[in-house]
Amino acid sequence: MSELNTSNKPPAVASPLVAKELRKHAEYGLIRQVADGILCVLADNPKDYTGPGTNTYVIGEEAVWILDPGPNSQKHIDAVLAAVNGRGVEGILVTHTHLDHSPAANPLKEITGAKTYGFGALSKDILALTDEDIDEDFVPDEALSHGQMLGEGDYRIEALHTPGHFPNHMCYRLWNKDVLFSGDHVMGWSTTVVVPPLGHLGEYLQSLNVLEACEASLMLPSHGDPVDNPNGRIHEVREHRMMRHAQVADCMAEGLKCPEKIVEKLYVDLTPRLIEAAKGCVQAHIELLEEEATMRAPVKESFAFDVVAP
Repeated sequence: MSELNTSNKPPAVASPLVAKELRKHAEYGLIRQVADGILCVLADNPKDYTGPGTNTYVIGEEAVWILDPGPNSQKHIDAVLAAVNGRGVEGILVTHTHLDHSPAANPLKEITGAKTYGFGALSKDILALTDEDIDEDFVPDEALSHGQMLGEGDYRIEALHTPGHFPNHMCYRLWNKDVLFSGDHVMGWSTTVVVPPLGHLGEYLQSLNVLEACEASLMLPSHGDPVDNPNGRIHEVREHRMMRHAQVADCMAEGLKCPEKIVEKLYVDLTPRLIEAAKGCVQAHIELLEEEATMRAPVKESFAFDVVAP
């Protein structure tokens, strides 16, 4: 078991070059201690979106919670079970149902007998709207609501519904240890993609406020290293997103309306997959700008009628 370095400041902007460098130094399957009573196992599923891969956390002492079980990889499942080390599993927590987060939940459930927890599965109608990589098979044994509490003592966990990146995204707060598990909503290695129709930038920004209000002392994301200044990182992510929002607004004012043309102007050095993600993010900014314009539009004068008592 090794200690994980928490001193490196994460970059503000996603970059394939940064991701490639992180992958070079990744130690897949290694059990790393990231805080008292919290272990981390990194899955070997590096992609443009995931950076070095998905972090699975094992939380607790005599009995444990597994958070973000990750991809359905036997090597990763074996590594997670090694971190559990024969202890009882209180439950398996899922942040959301992208394919790099939830598929290992059911195999781990079969092995440990633990219940699975998450916000809930997406309907077929919603799934039909997108071609994102989604785990359509995961349905939690217990659907969580915002603010619901699980566990007890030092390992009392609060579920936080944080849509924006994804409709069923949950973050989790370890109350008595002042630790925030931020899933994909705030990552340790890059900014998060927000792609309509399942992603919504307004909801994303509101959910950042929810995480900021936790005032945690340590944030453990599903991708990238631990963040020892959570609110600083949240502020950095928000500032980057608002900077991009202003840039998209300027492009539209200049007559650029097509996401593809705006991406060509604003982004550099992206892989083909990240170009598609960037176009989706630009579309999210366009939709929010349109919503903001509607909210600022003057209300048309209407006629008032007096109510006459019978």
